[in-house]
Amino acid sequence: MNGTEDSLIRLLVSQWTSRCGLVVGPGDDCAVVNGSSTGEQVLMKIDAIVEDVHFTRDMPAFSVGRKALARVISDFAAMGAQPSAALISISVPENIPATFLKNAYRGMNRLACKYHIALAGGETTKGGDLSFTVAAIGFSRRGKLVLRSGAFAGDLIFVTGSLGGSFPKHHLTFHPRVKEGLWLAENRASAMMDLSDGLGKDLPRLAEASNLSFQIHPEKIPRRPKCSLEHAVNDGEDYELLFTVSQCDAPKLRATWPFHTRLTEIGIMLPSGHDPVTGDIPFHGYDHFEKIGIGGSG
Repeated sequence: MNGTEDSLIRLLVSQWTSRCGLVVGPGDDCAVVNGSSTGEQVLMKIDAIVEDVHFTRDMPAFSVGRKALARVISDFAAMGAQPSAALISISVPENIPATFLKNAYRGMNRLACKYHIALAGGETTKGGDLSFTVAAIGFSRRGKLVLRSGAFAGDLIFVTGSLGGSFPKHHLTFHPRVKEGLWLAENRASAMMDLSDGLGKDLPRLAEASNLSFQIHPEKIPRRPKCSLEHAVNDGEDYELLFTVSQCDAPKLRATWPFHTRLTEIGIMLPSGHDPVTGDIPFHGYDHFEKIGIGGSG
């Protein structure tokens, strides 16, 4: 079969049988396990950026390091939480200047200080490609997390910010929507995730997790300047929040939204069995593995 990132993940995790203490596993923005106290849950996330996939050597090292940590923070924000500590692992080729690594770590540290995250350690190894892997942990009160699977038919679909055109700048300079995610978790968002692979990839994931379909109003999708509608849907690396709210809660959400961050209603969740309605806009998003054959039954 033709490979996709989602099919590769399903192939790999289908072999995992140990689920001891797991509350939320593969398929959401963070994994969740129960904490030591009865009211506490522990969130965990790991993410990597790789040279010539997520960044290039001619990009500012400070911004590359910042991006490595910001991606993980965005995943916590998408569940209505934020990380408290992170471990950094790097794979280093022989020809990398020490100044590049030093400046990349400066970028991580600056962002960690802003979001009150402890950089707790990590690992270094020699490798063929330069990569940064960030593993983070955070905590939340039980029942306060927002999952991808919580939407209901009839819920309205919202996004923060503007979409598309993330290269060459936005993918390095975006601000994780931590405050917005925490606020939405307290104000009845029913489902939520961050837009890392594009609306065209991530909205179908949210719909599948909630066992629903969706209808989009293409003319309402917020775009960055000079960005086409198709690019706004499919470019990826937006790191905005995609979330759903019931129709009865939506007026209060709009009226009390306390941020300067743009807020846009773009569609509605449909019952399962309905085909997605996207107008004439192709909905595919970005996929690292779409050209890789992933065959066999595992």
